[in-house]
Amino acid sequence: MAGGHTSQERRVFGLRGDLPRKKRCSLRKMPRQIDATRQFFFRVILPLVLLTALLLVGSAGGLFWLANYQTETAISEQARLARAAIDVHGKALAKGASDYGHWDEAVVAIVDNFDFPWIDGNIGHAGEDSYGLAMSFVLDPENRTVYSYVDKKGGAVDARSLLSNGFNEIVARTRGGDRVSATFGLVSAGNELAMVAVAPLRPFVDKTRPQDTGYLVVFVDVLTAARLADLGNTYLLPNLRLADIDDESVDPRARIRFSDEIKATARYLAWDPARPGDALLQTAGPILVITLCAFVALSVFVLRYSGEAARLIRSSEARAMRDALTGLPNRVLLLDRLDRLIGHLKSRQPGVALMYLDLDGFKAVNDGHGHAAGDELLCQVAERLRSLLREQDTAARLGGDEFVVVMPGLTNRDELRTRASRIIETLRSPYRVTDTVVEIGVSIGIAVSPTDGREGADLLQKADQALYLAKSSGKGTARFHSDKALQVVGG
Repeated sequence: MAGGHTSQERRVFGLRGDLPRKKRCSLRKMPRQIDATRQFFFRVILPLVLLTALLLVGSAGGLFWLANYQTETAISEQARLARAAIDVHGKALAKGASDYGHWDEAVVAIVDNFDFPWIDGNIGHAGEDSYGLAMSFVLDPENRTVYSYVDKKGGAVDARSLLSNGFNEIVARTRGGDRVSATFGLVSAGNELAMVAVAPLRPFVDKTRPQDTGYLVVFVDVLTAARLADLGNTYLLPNLRLADIDDESVDPRARIRFSDEIKATARYLAWDPARPGDALLQTAGPILVITLCAFVALSVFVLRYSGEAARLIRSSEARAMRDALTGLPNRVLLLDRLDRLIGHLKSRQPGVALMYLDLDGFKAVNDGHGHAAGDELLCQVAERLRSLLREQDTAARLGGDEFVVVMPGLTNRDELRTRASRIIETLRSPYRVTDTVVEIGVSIGIAVSPTDGREGADLLQKADQALYLAKSSGKGTARFHSDKALQVVGG
């Protein structure tokens, strides 16, 4: 063995007095660049949770949208039916008023003679018998009531005293029209809703008389609660009723304001809106809640056992990226770190030095004392290498008795020569393995980036070439790789 050992080295490596007893190889866990638990969470757990949550939110949103769409569609259809009901009822009443107004005998009885009994029997009572009318009127050209049929009695009660101001607008529309067609609309009759039809009085056969007599026949159908209920049953409008404008119980979507036809009024024809969407939610809602609870339970289960999965990942990564015996990075992890380091240091550090180590005499120990002794020796070599490294340095085992040391920021040959000499001296100090003292040496090849290479694989290859020359030069030495010459260190 070349060279002696200082007292400090003997204290460090147990060379003073009895050699230390054999220790089991300790597999240190080097700091991980990526925490496996976080990696597992972000790659597996988080996407799974987000995907499931997205599906649940999408399902819930789709369910509520469908329920709302069904309800809105049903209410819109009800509103259409309500308007259709008003229109159909109004047109039927207008046709009746027009039939009674387009009558020669009525013209003679009203305009020429004003035959009250005839008018009372053929317009008042006949309107009630034929159409179930609660009221009917005859107006003169000045819109004065000349005949009224109210509460089953004929008379001359002013129509405007019984009907809301909307009645005047209907009369005005009739007089402002073609003087032939009847008009209709909704008005208030006290606290009830009434459909009013107004038709001009004109001759039917007698063409010698003027067609515009100026008189009007008015039919009034008071829509009592019973009549509205019948109308609602016919047109599928539950609880069809008259509502005040400030009635908060009325759904704004399920009402028709009188001002749609008669702007002078301010009341509503309202009904209970159909809500098929509510039935859908009542049916599908519990299923959605159960699914949500199952999702929460599954998430808790997955998160609870994700730690075990993360440990499995760490174990797999350790086997794939680290040497199983010494715990040092293997070739794969070494090259990855080396490439990252070279790229990172291009703008910050002068370069990276790589030392390729090959143990001298290891085969003799392994063959002479057994593989267990060889393994123990490799573990002790790894421990000694770790003790010589700076915080930013990395030691790796490539396999067999080959090791690599990466030293970022070191390119000065004198400093590298000093560090290589220290490694040589440290590793050739005696070892105790299987209660036996053994000695080995080490040869080192040195390559420096960027001079000897700008990629990790290139740098490793150049250091390997330098190592070959060091071994050829007598072992126990270190050689620098150079394009022109190689300088011997140690010996």
